[in-house]
Amino acid sequence: MTNQEWNFIFFRSGPATEASLAALTSSMQTFESTLLLVGLYRYPQALAACATAIESAIISSPAGALTEPGTGLRKAFRQARRHATGLGAFPKQLLDEFTDTRNRFTHDGFSPRDDGEAIRLLIEVGFPFLALCLQHLYSFDLMDAILQEYSEQLRIATTVFHQAEKVRGLDWSYSINGLAHLIKWGLKDNFSADWEITLIDRDNTGFQYEFNQKRREKMERLYNAFWAVKRPLCDQPDSAICELDEEELDLLNVIPRRMACVNCGFVVNKSQPFLCEALIGAVVVKDKDAILKEYGLG
Repeated sequence: MTNQEWNFIFFRSGPATEASLAALTSSMQTFESTLLLVGLYRYPQALAACATAIESAIISSPAGALTEPGTGLRKAFRQARRHATGLGAFPKQLLDEFTDTRNRFTHDGFSPRDDGEAIRLLIEVGFPFLALCLQHLYSFDLMDAILQEYSEQLRIATTVFHQAEKVRGLDWSYSINGLAHLIKWGLKDNFSADWEITLIDRDNTGFQYEFNQKRREKMERLYNAFWAVKRPLCDQPDSAICELDEEELDLLNVIPRRMACVNCGFVVNKSQPFLCEALIGAVVVKDKDAILKEYGLG
């Protein structure tokens, strides 16, 4: 970043000018609060924080100077949509639903039953509209500016959500699990004492290896056809044990259906379709020849 007085956790780069950075600092930091709340699985609060990040970005831009009736988020949305054609094309009904839901969470509170709605609106409205505002009002690419491992998990969450929402009766709120786990895992050292980190590092080659091996053996007994790959969240080689679709394997197709990471504990169940394939499908396909040979099919 260009100014060391401003501190960011998830951003690897900022706006091109000091003026834009000064205008966007509050919005960027509030967006980071949104991600932290996602990592804590506090999705309604994450939605409220994302709304604040959007409002701050609009108010600090030239769009914020437009004369519009009313106050708050709904007014900010109208100002942004009037100011830029690309923002005006965003469905107004979705912005209204986002605003009404944010207001309900803020004034009336929320329960775990609201998690699914909060995740849907974050993926359909909050994240994409914030990115559009930053692009059209500041020429700032949000997805390119944040650390790429988080950007990739946000893309995966969006892709899986749009696949899962088409399946009747499926609880698609799991689509954001990869992003939430990555945030929590990436910040674990921030919540550990120095002596804990030292002890973990010292014992990593011994106790941790033995613990992971026992986990691995358990997963290999549980899964019929399996393969070990590098886990995209904790970045450890051969730490993710995935179960392959046996029927597809007989047809010489390698498709992961569920997985568990023996290092960071992240799990994708059978009841969470599309996520496992989105996370490690490309890696499994790359290993196709080796997998088929392992199972006597190549």
